Amino acid sequence: MKTNSKCTRFVSLLLILLTIFSLAGCARKDSKDQDSTHVQGNSEESKTQSGGVKSDGYDKFSKLKIGMTKSEVNAILGEPAKVDKAYYYYDITVNGQDLELTVWIDATSGLVTNLYGDFSNDKYRMEFADSATDLSTVSDLDSGKIDNYDACKTAFKTPGFLISIDEDGVKEYLWVNTDDGHMTVTFKADGSVKTYIGVC
Repeated sequence: MKTNSKCTRFVSLLLILLTIFSLAGCARKDSKDQDSTHVQGNSEESKTQSGGVKSDGYDKFSKLKIGMTKSEVNAILGEPAKVDKAYYYYDITVNGQDLELTVWIDATSGLVTNLYGDFSNDKYRMEFADSATDLSTVSDLDSGKIDNYDACKTAFKTPGFLISIDEDGVKEYLWVNTDDGHMTVTFKADGSVKTYIGVC
């Protein structure tokens, strides 16, 4: 009888220890899951609302101005990846992808005369998607009802993103909605529509 009692105690103790260890293991697993969820949460914050990857390339581009010197441009973008006469090519990151930014610097004056980045390319544009952008009225560009930048801003419900500018004041803006509808509109110096292209 004593052996049976010792055996029962031993089995009971063993079961208790196994239960404790298994619960401790579950607690560790839950802790790891919470840690990985926390890390994933942080990486999700770096994505745009449409799934694009937020990068600092466009922020750098938006600091550039016509009339800047090469050293002012380099202070923002770093050294150019390559130079071909007056064309300076800088590598920036947009939507998690490398984009070659083109800066024209006049050889005589030494000042920036044109800035361009191919932000409307499908590799990059989702970073600029905005749920507030409404492209349902783009046909009004055809009819001439939308004929200047302010009218585009009003019709599309957002100011768009400046993606190109030259010394003559010609500017190109990009609008992207969350369905990957996009419209690139070029404006003359007076703000009137010059050309437009896109898919809505």
